Amino acid sequence: MYKNTIKTMIPVLLVTLFMTYGCKKDFLKTSDPNRITEEQFWKTEGDVMSGVASIYSAMRQPLYGYWGAFTGIQNINSLGDDVLTFPGGEAATMNIALFANEPRNSDARSTFEVLYKSIYRANQVLANIDKVPLSDDKKAAFIAETKFLRGLCYFELASNYGDVPLIIAAAKTAADQFVKSSPVNEVYAHVILDFTEAKNGLPPTRAAGAKGRPTSGAAIAYLGKTYLYIKDYPKAEATLALLKASPYSYSLTPEFSDNFTSKNEFNSEAVFEWVYGAAGDPTNPWGAENANAGMYNYLPQLIGSRAAGGWFKYMPTNYFVDQFMLEQRVAGSDTKFDKRMYFTLSWKRSDYGETNITYYGDKTFDDLWAAAQANISKLPATVQPKKFLIQKFTNGWDTKSEGDNYWGAIPSTANNVIMRYAEVLLMHAEAAAKNNNLGAAIADLKLIRDRAGLKEKTSADLPDLTSVMAEISHQKLLEMFFEQNRWQDLKRWYTPDQLKAHFTAIGKERAAYLEPKHYIFPIPAEELQTNSKIEQNPLWRN
Repeated sequence: MYKNTIKTMIPVLLVTLFMTYGCKKDFLKTSDPNRITEEQFWKTEGDVMSGVASIYSAMRQPLYGYWGAFTGIQNINSLGDDVLTFPGGEAATMNIALFANEPRNSDARSTFEVLYKSIYRANQVLANIDKVPLSDDKKAAFIAETKFLRGLCYFELASNYGDVPLIIAAAKTAADQFVKSSPVNEVYAHVILDFTEAKNGLPPTRAAGAKGRPTSGAAIAYLGKTYLYIKDYPKAEATLALLKASPYSYSLTPEFSDNFTSKNEFNSEAVFEWVYGAAGDPTNPWGAENANAGMYNYLPQLIGSRAAGGWFKYMPTNYFVDQFMLEQRVAGSDTKFDKRMYFTLSWKRSDYGETNITYYGDKTFDDLWAAAQANISKLPATVQPKKFLIQKFTNGWDTKSEGDNYWGAIPSTANNVIMRYAEVLLMHAEAAAKNNNLGAAIADLKLIRDRAGLKEKTSADLPDLTSVMAEISHQKLLEMFFEQNRWQDLKRWYTPDQLKAHFTAIGKERAAYLEPKHYIFPIPAEELQTNSKIEQNPLWRN
């Protein structure tokens, strides 16, 4: 597996592309050490900086990173109950969305390889940092940052693939490249170790020139998330509660939309975000890590309207729209529905008694809906979507007529916030509820509901665990839409049989084909062919 992932490298090789640190724009500058060998490279603090920066590169590649628009985002979001995926697109994506994937699926293989590429680079830094003359403080900081990033990779591997090879040292011989899978509980145990060491070694805040690098707050958030995923609710609640007190000062931004545009980056709600910006050729995101690859945010291209140059690969399910419309705001409010709905979705507002607006500066909703018909017509006859489209992660809020087309207007430079304080609150609420601390859970939900403009719900409205968990599920669906959370939540809250029943009830296509094995991806066939020590995950062996 490991050899296949790094087949273009050799053990003494680092990477062909390093990215230097700095503020948002400087962070994206690139240099090429021309495959410098280990003995030549590990000499200066700048070498360590470049080595650490290379770990970020694979994960946050605009198209092909785990959080990239073309594979990782699609793999996870397409499995939920909140989006429709159009037939006729990429076969690998459709097969995942419709529970028809198998070990040769290229999308799942791509994300698997990307995560191990970052792990390889992290292990190289940890193996070589002692060769470089650094103060103890600087060395400890680099090690903590590296362990955070490695922990993040293994967290995603464990939650998406189950049993995987646990590689925590740089390969020194050919034999070291082949490692058998470790049980998922052992992988999570190492994730906890990496995040704990990162928490203890990272600063609580970053200076202006280092924004985008992890803080101890980011490590705590992901440590708490790990405890939640393994259902250690006491530790999850206690860990996430740390982010509510000094030295941390996280809070929800007044405007929900500030988390998804370039207007207010590195804001009070952002716990950890991938940095994007105007670097490289905007029409060349495909080259992954070549020197001129675009480092813009290409999510608008993936999701956005065909009327604005987007590919329009997803639209909201009727279930998701209905959930947003369940609760109207009190009479006299400035909007009829939940305030988040007005940025998350686009629709013809006059159909619901409100004033219409334009999108992309000059386009009506009718324009967007007409452009959507080519894809909507591909949906099965049993699926009759309501007239709503996705606006979140698009440039519909801006005034550029071709705002979702990276060949036209300048592509998005918005950072991608992958851990928000809103998620911290909702995770803490879940852990607290599971610990029978319903009052704390309701207090977290109040903050989420307040920003959405919704009436407060008290213990009289939410008197027991069942009602509190239902409200947490509802709010997380609306708050975290298309942020790679929904599928992981559904897996945690439903058994496969229960989830199949839920999907059937809401009309998810091919719900009847969901099996327990679909809760994880299989180990890619190519890795099994390369690594004789690895075995397929048990659920996928038949």
